[in-house]
Amino acid sequence: MTAAEKVSEKATAGDVEKQNSSFVIDKDFEDVAMNIAPTTDDPNTPSLTFRVWVLGTIFCVLLGALNQLFTFRTNSFAVSSYVAVLLAYPLGLLMAAVVPSVEVNLGPLGSFNTNPGPFSVKEHVLIGIFGSTGASGIYGTDNLVVQKIFYELEIGPVWSIVFLFASSTLGFGISGISRKFLVRPAHMIWPGVLPSVALYQTFHSSKNEDVDSNGVVHMSRMKVFTIGAIGMATFHFLGAGFVSPLLQYLPLFCWIAPKDNVTLQTIGSPKAGLGALSLTLDWTSFGSAAMSVPFWSAANLFASYVIFQWIISGLSFSGNWFNQPKMGVKVNSPKLMSNTGKVIGAAKLVDNKTNTLRDDVYQANKPIYMSPVLPLRRIFYSYFGSMATFTAAVSHTMVWYGKDIWARLRASQHEMAEDIHCKLIDAYDEVPDTWYYGFFAITTVLTILVCHFSGIEMAWYFTFLSILVSIIGTVPIAVVLATSGVSLYMNVISEFIIGCILPGKPVIMMAFKTLGVTVSLQCLILLQDLKLGHYMKVPPRHVFIAQIASQFMAVFVCWGTMEGWISNKEHVDWLVLNGDAEGAGATWGASGFNTFYNASLIWGAIGPIRFFFESIYSPIIIGGLVAGAVTPVIFKLGDKFIGSKVIPWHLLQSPLLYTVGSPGSNQAFIFTQFLVSLFFQKYMFSRHQGWWKRYNYVLATAFDVGAALLAIIITFALADNGIEMPHWFLNPEWVNEPCWV
Repeated sequence: MTAAEKVSEKATAGDVEKQNSSFVIDKDFEDVAMNIAPTTDDPNTPSLTFRVWVLGTIFCVLLGALNQLFTFRTNSFAVSSYVAVLLAYPLGLLMAAVVPSVEVNLGPLGSFNTNPGPFSVKEHVLIGIFGSTGASGIYGTDNLVVQKIFYELEIGPVWSIVFLFASSTLGFGISGISRKFLVRPAHMIWPGVLPSVALYQTFHSSKNEDVDSNGVVHMSRMKVFTIGAIGMATFHFLGAGFVSPLLQYLPLFCWIAPKDNVTLQTIGSPKAGLGALSLTLDWTSFGSAAMSVPFWSAANLFASYVIFQWIISGLSFSGNWFNQPKMGVKVNSPKLMSNTGKVIGAAKLVDNKTNTLRDDVYQANKPIYMSPVLPLRRIFYSYFGSMATFTAAVSHTMVWYGKDIWARLRASQHEMAEDIHCKLIDAYDEVPDTWYYGFFAITTVLTILVCHFSGIEMAWYFTFLSILVSIIGTVPIAVVLATSGVSLYMNVISEFIIGCILPGKPVIMMAFKTLGVTVSLQCLILLQDLKLGHYMKVPPRHVFIAQIASQFMAVFVCWGTMEGWISNKEHVDWLVLNGDAEGAGATWGASGFNTFYNASLIWGAIGPIRFFFESIYSPIIIGGLVAGAVTPVIFKLGDKFIGSKVIPWHLLQSPLLYTVGSPGSNQAFIFTQFLVSLFFQKYMFSRHQGWWKRYNYVLATAFDVGAALLAIIITFALADNGIEMPHWFLNPEWVNEPCWV
């Protein structure tokens, strides 16, 4: 058999394996998406260079500081890592042109050249990883801020930094175990990575790639990117971003419903209610995800919103299913209220000396309520929905993908049929498993020490339990993300477990939750970076080093920014008032930290047993756990006995069907995001596939970059300097009213 025949036979085997694999959900989308990544590589291309360390450090620090600062905003906003990707390109070219070529000897560590040649796409990708790590922030800062401000527990700078670093890197070990079946297989698409792949290709592709196989010349992708970014920046400034803020919310249902019908107005309000049928022209409220996830994924998410948020939550509000008292707060709010409808928090419920629940106060104020719309809105997201999502992810992965995962764990590298991307990346040394396991062991020890001795006072066995819960949950969550492009999180299931075991201990609950979330989250981030490197043929060891180094930098940057912000007493007052302050304080109400705080009261201080099983919310937890576990089995049985010709069972993704948004944000994104996905991911993909393959992801990133750059300019150059748009037709005086009619 000739070498060509062997290659052909291996490719055929790969095609057969792909056809037989249960991971393949939408083969048409997968086949087209896979053509976006480059299928050639030069192993001699510079990768982890001096330029990467310089520019990567700059963007990691800059984006880390900015986004940590923006976490204190009332309406959350984050600077996209695409900004780093955009700015790194001209700076990389500049360094390649002006920095002298000098060989620097580091002794045992080897040597490097300050200018190894032209700026390469691999350098660009690694700089982007530095930037995305900084832009992602450090989840543990929520923990530190809440325990310091609301529970008066200060653990000091050393323990704080150790806690942030250990918690944010624990997940790397899990990624090492799972990369074999979550990164290498071709059908693990990771849709969220594709826009980045397209963007890097746009910057570094030759002009010849804008000529198709028929010789037809198309507009260059760089030109499309430039037009898209400038167009979106202009639109954001003239529209919802500054000149016409009324365009942030277009409550179609409110306009149709009678003005004196409070129930219908609340259901339609995108700002204070459920946002049914509401639209928004603010791209920053949903972003490029609408143009990156497969349409079947977007359809599952939209169905979840319609069923749980618009219909069930609307019925619960109109019928007052939980007989709640009238409350003097807006309905779309995360605050907790007593049985008389007054806001209640840790100052009353928790003893600030022992950080434990004051049982007498709880008994006098129970049952504790959530705001009027939240009885099922918040419950079906944070409680029923999150419980169902977790068990659905585990059940769905076992029922639909278990056989393939087990086969890949047992198979050797040579036994697995590999696609072209695997063949090319195998030219580089893989990251040894010992790197992952060693780092995992070190960070585990650090976590035990900080949780036990810093003042958090969480026992070592609870630390191990949080890690175990994350390991169990991360793999199925990663499968969902790798196939659908939708992120799921471990926050609620972590809160539930520790709250049941150790009720009345909110500080320990927060630490347990932080570990559970970050172990999983950082594992997913590293897997995404590894997949990006896999597509772009960046050496896996360089990706790993970049991720570790940037994570270390981000810890110090985010901690320093956090401490700098809350050192100002006025800022702390704004945080506690949560958007109810006057002037600038309304903008910097830190809704995210208040949500974290209120969760600590529900799951930590009161505990899930008291809050749910001894109250009006008792059916929620068990119902969610059971529904999530059973639904994938029902869909699998339907696929086996009824068949996909009647119902496309494989496209009904249980983890997505139980995923609903949280309160407090612009709910108009729900309908708008679906319509954008319907146009680009369904219509354009089906009817104009050539255009879609060439421009869809380029345009998606262009829109993100344009909106992000203008949002930064508007925030710092205009809003923070007191410059406001005068009132006019699209910026009326009543622009901040809960429901615009």
